[in-house]
Amino acid sequence: MFGHLLIRYTRQRMHIRFKGESSSQSYEVLGSDADSVAIMHGSSLGQSIQHIHFAEADRYWIAIGRQREWFRRVHDA
Repeated sequence: MFGHLLIRYTRQRMHIRFKGESSSQSYEVLGSDADSVAIMHGSSLGQSIQHIHFAEADRYWIAIGRQREWFRRVHDA
């Protein structure tokens, strides 16, 4: 289960890949502070607000239900 989810953010879209399946959707930045950013994303099925929390320079986490999913931040060259 671990290490299969990849989320890539561009200026207007988030691209999600999980075990070979890919999808993308637009998002809007609602606000930010020194440690986090709030975005609204969704599809024709509905929209939701997601908080992205930056813990360290190269790590961040998002809440998935009652769990935290941690990610390693990778910069494209």
